[in-house]
Amino acid sequence: MASFNGLYMESDQSQRRETLTVTDLVRSVRSTLQATYGLVLVTGEISNFKRPASGHCYFTLKDANAQLRCVLFRSDAARLNFAPQDGMQVVVSARLDIYEARGDLQLRAISIKSAGEGALQKAFEQLKMKLEAEGLFDTRHKKPIPDFPQCVGVVTSPTGAALHDILTIIRRRYPVVQVVVAPVQVQGVEAAHKIANAIRALDSLAANDAMRPDVMIVGRGGGSAEDLWSFNEESVARAIHTCTIPIISAVGHETDFSIADFVSDVRAATPSMAAEIAVPDRFALTQSMASVISGAESHVRKLLTMYRRRLHHLVKSRGFNAPQQRVEQQYQRADDLLDRMRVLQKHRITTTANRVTSLVRQLDALDPRKTLERGYVRVERDGRPVRWGKELEKNCEVLLHFADTSRTAKIT
Repeated sequence: MASFNGLYMESDQSQRRETLTVTDLVRSVRSTLQATYGLVLVTGEISNFKRPASGHCYFTLKDANAQLRCVLFRSDAARLNFAPQDGMQVVVSARLDIYEARGDLQLRAISIKSAGEGALQKAFEQLKMKLEAEGLFDTRHKKPIPDFPQCVGVVTSPTGAALHDILTIIRRRYPVVQVVVAPVQVQGVEAAHKIANAIRALDSLAANDAMRPDVMIVGRGGGSAEDLWSFNEESVARAIHTCTIPIISAVGHETDFSIADFVSDVRAATPSMAAEIAVPDRFALTQSMASVISGAESHVRKLLTMYRRRLHHLVKSRGFNAPQQRVEQQYQRADDLLDRMRVLQKHRITTTANRVTSLVRQLDALDPRKTLERGYVRVERDGRPVRWGKELEKNCEVLLHFADTSRTAKIT
């Protein structure tokens, strides 16, 4: 007995064939088709598109001369970036299959891409229109960014250049602020889910928790449209919208726009610009204080000049010139008033200068580099600061930051 593709042929004198069941024949043809064609790319027009409660998608792919039934199962349909519709020209990645219950030839689709307008752009516009209609972009939902935050939250990749840029700028501009980093995956199938969860996790911290941010930066560095797509997902948009903490979006470069940009409270063109928006500049604050002090001194001088002129005018009046004793008393009072003004001016200037000096010293004392210069070492593991010894187990690697350099070490 010989076999061919699962069909058995019996060789005898009469060359009789073995009788097959319908199921055997259909399955044999199915195996032959799959082995012969494998994965195929088929272009055509969608018609009779249906998506019942099961989540599976059923449709017909046709052109001018032929048509094929198609099925896209729920697990594959979940990865679609747009909503397929009748009349849409698409490219379907699929395998040839036979639906045994009817013996129908069909395509088991794995993915669908738009053959006309880009699928990503279409998905972007569809979601944008939907969320805009719901009011998620309204300015009345925008929250103000605090002027002097005590804690800044950052939701981004722990290994990307965006995080390095954000931390560098914040440390330079406002080193007294605390930074809490929520490391997440920023591209890939699970990225949007993880970004949304990180936003909700930071927002769920208690109001008296020192780790709760006063403002949050959400974003990543540049990349292709596919790389940035996680920030165009509905789950991320809704997490930003419901967040009670002000959010600055920083996705890609200046020319890149995402759904997250429209929903967030403030859009920054780049991650670096987001850091500049999030915190004030200590050098600008120092200059502002100096300007206030200078203005106060100028105001005091103007007051002294005004009172001196008024006093001279009174001294020259006829009422003061009549009795010599009264004039002498007024001279004495004038001298006393001038002395008091000088003392008051000196006191105000000294007090203001002391306040400025104290603020500068506080800023300088909070500089992390000063702590390292005193012999302390900052320990990090996997990009996060280590606060407790119990976070380190034997043979784990850590990064030691000294005042002048960094070194790796292993815990023994």
